[in-house]
Parts: sequence; structure tokens; C-alpha cells
Amino acid sequence: ITMTSNWCCVSLLLLCLVISSRARDAGVLYEVWHTPSALAMQAVIAQGAQPLTVERVVRSNGTLTLNDVFKPYNVSGNIYNTEPAELGFYCLYRHRDGDPSPASPDCPNITKTATRHAKILAEAGFDYVVADITNWPVNTSVTDVAVIRPTEVLFEEWLALRNQGIATPQIATWPCSPNNSNTWQVLLDHIYNNASYSDLIYSQDGKFVVFLPDNPHCFDPDVQAMIESNGGRNNIKTIKMWALFGNGSYTQGSWGFFSPCTVDNTNKYTTSMLNDNACNQFVSINSTGQVDEVSASSAYMLSQCSLPFASPGHMRGLTIQRLFKKVLAQSAPHLFVSSFNELIGGRQAPATGSNLGFNMGLPNDPQRAQVWVDTYAAEFSRDFEPSVEAGDKVYQVMKSCVLMYKAGQTCEQAPTELCCTTEDKQVFANVWSLGLINEGTLLTNSSAEKDDLVKEGWSEICNPITGPSDFCVNTSLKDGRRGPFILYNQALDNTTPLYRCLRAKPAFHTISTHADCEGLGTMESVIGYIATQRGNEMLRGLNRCQGDGENVIHSLDLACDGPTELLGFVR
Repeated sequence: ITMTSNWCCVSLLLLCLVISSRARDAGVLYEVWHTPSALAMQAVIAQGAQPLTVERVVRSNGTLTLNDVFKPYNVSGNIYNTEPAELGFYCLYRHRDGDPSPASPDCPNITKTATRHAKILAEAGFDYVVADITNWPVNTSVTDVAVIRPTEVLFEEWLALRNQGIATPQIATWPCSPNNSNTWQVLLDHIYNNASYSDLIYSQDGKFVVFLPDNPHCFDPDVQAMIESNGGRNNIKTIKMWALFGNGSYTQGSWGFFSPCTVDNTNKYTTSMLNDNACNQFVSINSTGQVDEVSASSAYMLSQCSLPFASPGHMRGLTIQRLFKKVLAQSAPHLFVSSFNELIGGRQAPATGSNLGFNMGLPNDPQRAQVWVDTYAAEFSRDFEPSVEAGDKVYQVMKSCVLMYKAGQTCEQAPTELCCTTEDKQVFANVWSLGLINEGTLLTNSSAEKDDLVKEGWSEICNPITGPSDFCVNTSLKDGRRGPFILYNQALDNTTPLYRCLRAKPAFHTISTHADCEGLGTMESVIGYIATQRGNEMLRGLNRCQGDGENVIHSLDLACDGPTELLGFVR
């Protein structure tokens, strides 16, 4: 959509000023699925217990386990990664008027939740939310409690706010719609065909929008045609949307609900953020060959996000910043962001044979082998909703970026915007691990030194999980303890220096948190700074392997084969 306005200004010089602006809209993935888990958390609180999240369990450094979240209180649910700020463990289910036997108790404080969300999303520049219904193709009582009724309640609450003159985003839905599905029909009947919601439903080209997963398990062209027909009304536009499907689908018009950074001049995705390469995520191309949509996200995953380097994490907003470089440069008519409030997410067995196939920071947890896929703890989450554990830093960066996109600005024009500042985000450093027969292992924060050592015969020790491009990846590795990691490049609160030390005879490298290397050798360099507490940005334990002749100097999150000393925490 292009809007051009002209004002002819008559002056002594008879100048005419033409101001052109292009309409842009921004959408965000929004979850309504929290009811069973939120009610379980509220049952824990009702028993006088401190509610636990994944992040709180990780920060306990083994004092607590994931079993402590629900089991002592005889309730069950999906474990929250963090606790939402101000609202606590909210949900949106409310029984329908006249329902004699609701399938679930009503959620408390619904109006407070809906009002707060409308406010912070509108203030951040979002024009619409997309209710994620991609896991519920068939309408059952479970589907109704999880997504259909909460979506209806969101419409009810935001319509009431609009009737009071309070701004809210519009709403669209994203149902899984394969052959023989019917959730889409319920959404059409209850929401899209309800005339009172006509101004609240997100529209394009004069038609209400239904997003459809560009996924063979959730898409059928005949169902798409029925949705677009809407019983002969012909008032629905469908947009296919998914992620990690390669550039071909983007060029055919599919939207990405997130689009990872790519490696320069390739179609390969990457989770590496600490380099000067352009992020260059794929963009959606419309039927006229124009860029239609660009996506950005707080984080994303290329494998199961709780595994090392499968996700870049938030990195204090660096991931958002890098993705928005292309968003701001393209100034496409549509921006889509993932995501606001997933909070719980799914878990599954690890997709790696490596001994690092467990949730980072929980090496000894009894539930270690059920790993999170889409969102993990406070740092490795796509969410930007403010949380008790992590605050609102990521929300503020996202808000800055979205408002810049809406205004058509770039960082050259607004370098002091949070979307553009770098000193507050570029506080991390890569650390490569290298090995050489009879020389043991060596750690370096210099890619140039790493390249020189490789030329001299050293071997880079790889990460066993798909994701990074700054580090090598070898998915056949069974032992990933000696691999690369990330730490801080400067002294921050609750950090300590990490030194590289060299013993001359026999030549042997080690690491220490003391400048005198504790008598183990001479200090060669400061590698960086490691956290003194587990959690937030640094989840993995950095262990020093001890003993004369020990060829391995460090082990990540797991014990060494010999004596083991925990020095601090990295990522």
C-alpha cells in the first residue's frame, strides 16, 4: 500500500514541497494457550509455595530441579520458562455465558491481562497480533480451553477497550488446517463472521486475514479454498506462513514468522551474532516481484533451543538489532515479529547423540533429557514480553526497532535509538577451542590466532549441535565437553577474569581466574570474563580439568574425566 500526499507551498521562490510516505504495518505472534499451566502455577501459589520457572531452577545451580516445580504439590502442567512481569502467570479462558459445565475454571484477572497487553503492544507500534493455533487442527474440549475460547475472550476484552476509546492492536488467527480439520471453521463461525468484530480483525486488501501454516502437516489447498470462500462470502485472504523452509518458499510469497540470519553469500542459516557479516535474512516476495514482508525476532532456533548454540539468544537485544538492519533497509509494507509470550513451549527427546544433549545449565537434572524446542529460560527465548527474571530490556529494544520501522527511519538517521546503539549489546566474545597431539588444548578469543594455529597443525574443536558459523560444527561428535563457548569481553557485575596460562616444561596450557595462574604457569592473556553465577545469559558451567599431563583443560557443564573444578559460567 502506497500513500502519497502533496502540499504545494507558495513562497517568494515558488517552491513546492512533496512529502511521500508509505504505510507499514507490524504484526506479532501471540499465544493464548496458557490456561492449564497458568492454573497449575496458581494452585502451587495457593499452597503457599514459591512458584518456580525454568530460569529459577537454572539459577539455583542444582539446589532445585524441574521436579520441584509441580510434583510436590500434586499438580501438573507445562513449566514456565519465566514469570511475566506485573501480571504473573496469566491466562485468558473464561466460560461462555450459559455454559452449565465449563471444561475449566475461569482464569483470574483477565481484563487486567488484556488491558496490559493491549497497552504495551500498541505502545511498541504493533498493529495486530496473530493468535497461534498451529497445534490444534481439530476442535475438541481441549482445543476449546487451550486456544479457541481464549481467542474469543481476547476479542471480547479488546472490543470492550475500544468501546472505551482505548487503543488495541487488531487480531488475526493462524490455525493448522489440513484435510479433515475443523478448527478453522469454528474460528470463522465464532469470530470472523461476527459483525461486532469487523473492525478488530486484521485485514488486507479489504478482506479479513487468516494465516495458514506453510507446512504439509497443517495445510491443504482445498481447505484453503473453503476458508477463502467462507460460505460464499469470499471475504477472507489467506497468507501462508512458516519458518526454516528455505528461500524458495519466500520467493513464492510465503511469510516467515521468524527468519534466521544467513551466512554471507549462502543459503545456510546461522546462530552466530559476534561478527561483522550482514544478517541478510530471507524476505517474502509478492506476485509482482516486490518485497512484501520481512520478519525479525527476539531470538530463534535452528535446532532445539536449549542445546548449545542452537539459538543465538537475546544477547541484550543484539539479535533483534542485527535482524532489524534488513528490516529498516528494506522498509517493506509488512513486518512480522516472533514472538510476544510463548512462555511454556514444547519439549522432546534431544536430536543429538552428543553428551551435550540436555538442557543447558541443568546437567544433572532428572528431566535433563526432555529438552525445550522453541523457547528456553530467560535468554534463549523468542519472547520479548517483560519478565520478572530478565526485566524489560529486550522489550525496549524491540519497541525502538518497530517504531523506527513504522517511521521509515534507519540507524544512520537515529543512531542513539536503542535499536541502533552497540556499546550496550556488544559485550560478548567468542572463544575457540583447539587441540594438538602432545600439546593438549588451547583456548583463544582471537579468530586470527585460531586461523594461524590451524595452519600450524592445531585442530579446531567443534560444536556438536547445528547452529553456529563462527565455530565449526561436527554433528557426529559424541563428546562435546571440550568445545567452544561465549563469555563477556569486559568486566561486568558478577563476573571474574578468565586467564590463559602456559607452563613452559613440559609445554601445557591451562586456564585460571587468577592473574598469577595459581602457580600453574605464566599468564599469557585475558581470554575474557566469566559469570560468577549461573543463569540469564550464562547457563553453562566452565570446569577446569586438573592434574599433571591432563590434555584436556576445560569441560562444559559436565565433569572432566579426572579432577574437576568449577570456575564460573559461560554460554
